[in-house]
Amino acid sequence: MAKTDNDPIIASYDVYLTESEISRYVLQYLDRPAGHAYDDRNGQKPTSFRFKPKTGLVEVDVPINTRVNYDVSKGLRYGEALKKSRSAREGGAYGMAGGFSAGAGGGGGAAAKVKMEADVEMSGMPDPGSGNLMRVQTLGGRIKNAEEGDPVYMLAAFRGKNLHLSPVSAVVQLHPQLHHLDAMDEMPKTGRGKGRKDEDDGRPEPEARTIDVKIKAAEDGEAAMVAGNLDLLKKMQEEKWGKYEWVDAETEESWHIYESYMMHQDEDLEGLPQLESAIESEDYLDKMSAPRIDPARPEMTGWAMKQNRKKHGKQGEGNQDEGQDQDQTQGS
Repeated sequence: MAKTDNDPIIASYDVYLTESEISRYVLQYLDRPAGHAYDDRNGQKPTSFRFKPKTGLVEVDVPINTRVNYDVSKGLRYGEALKKSRSAREGGAYGMAGGFSAGAGGGGGAAAKVKMEADVEMSGMPDPGSGNLMRVQTLGGRIKNAEEGDPVYMLAAFRGKNLHLSPVSAVVQLHPQLHHLDAMDEMPKTGRGKGRKDEDDGRPEPEARTIDVKIKAAEDGEAAMVAGNLDLLKKMQEEKWGKYEWVDAETEESWHIYESYMMHQDEDLEGLPQLESAIESEDYLDKMSAPRIDPARPEMTGWAMKQNRKKHGKQGEGNQDEGQDQDQTQGS
């Protein structure tokens, strides 16, 4: 073998698969630089993590730095709106998590997004006093149901010469949620009729009524899709939030969890069952690559091309056997 290998093997590892029944989620913050994680080191450790497992909704509350590029007057307005909102009083949630209903049910609603702050001192900024300053931003997303053909992601962890792979349950992309704007939209509804001129005095405030919207689609398929979306929003509205404690990545507890759930816990690694490939190399190439085309017969691709090669291979073996028989006849 010529010594011209430009891609030498420099290391090899034994690969082990960890427990697959454990849920592992990867949270992606699309508008956040990689060097500024939401953690205690950067002063933005999440204060709350909420999850609706049936509908796949995820929300994370992260602190807002109110000392840099922060409008205190608007922060007070948004904080007051969230405190007085109907959704917060009824323990509901806004946006998709509440089924796009202002009075949606479900625990851990908008009230958790505002902290009561008093006597706050800010250099160069007005003192908000005892107002309700909005100090928390909510990030939210939804887990996409897995479909056939979706990639399977793994988390890798090294321990010496062993590589431990842990399957990822889902990847969740989190975006800023505008719950404070939804709360502001409620304010005119509750305060309508106040502060008007004399001609408006004494008039009763219109009573808020629930309006049922019925959508009739032109096609049966479209109607089924609309009905499915409405059913999903109803389930989002009815499902309760599950609350979880956020453990910072640099704590001892976090490293203990890492060692417990990212490493294979079987002490006898040598006695573990070996992986066996359920697919041949040629089939693997067909599945991961674009369809292969036979230049001599462009109409034959993929499976048909493979069957054609097998057919010609058998014919070639038969012709070779006939040639050997003829040689033996001539020799005799």
